[in-house]
Amino acid sequence: MKAADSAPTSLAGLRILVVDDDYIVASECGAVLRKHGAQVLGPVPDIARARASLFSEMPDCILLDINLKGDMAFDLARELVVRGIPIIFMTGYDSSVLPVSLRGRSLLQKPVETRQLIQALRRETRMRVA
Repeated sequence: MKAADSAPTSLAGLRILVVDDDYIVASECGAVLRKHGAQVLGPVPDIARARASLFSEMPDCILLDINLKGDMAFDLARELVVRGIPIIFMTGYDSSVLPVSLRGRSLLQKPVETRQLIQALRRETRMRVA
């Protein structure tokens, strides 16, 4: 994550699942989200654990790396779309790698700037706070 924006933005009430196989990136992302008031689920490093966590948790949004230990996360992303769970891709890839069915979904290129992440979360969740 790039340096945090100096103006704090509240994400209180949002439950965000972080799915990324890079421990440092996932940890930094979780720390930024917590700093802004979100409840962080995970992080989880692979597709199987992401699916398993969805049985016990209902996130407001999922931050999803596209390439998880060599497995592309497109099938998981399609499942999330069908379930109505917003996703934000956080990846080193650009949007041209997305299948047609997933084009138009939010995609943030790593390293992600905090301001962009918060704006994308607010847009995707429309701030579903209590």
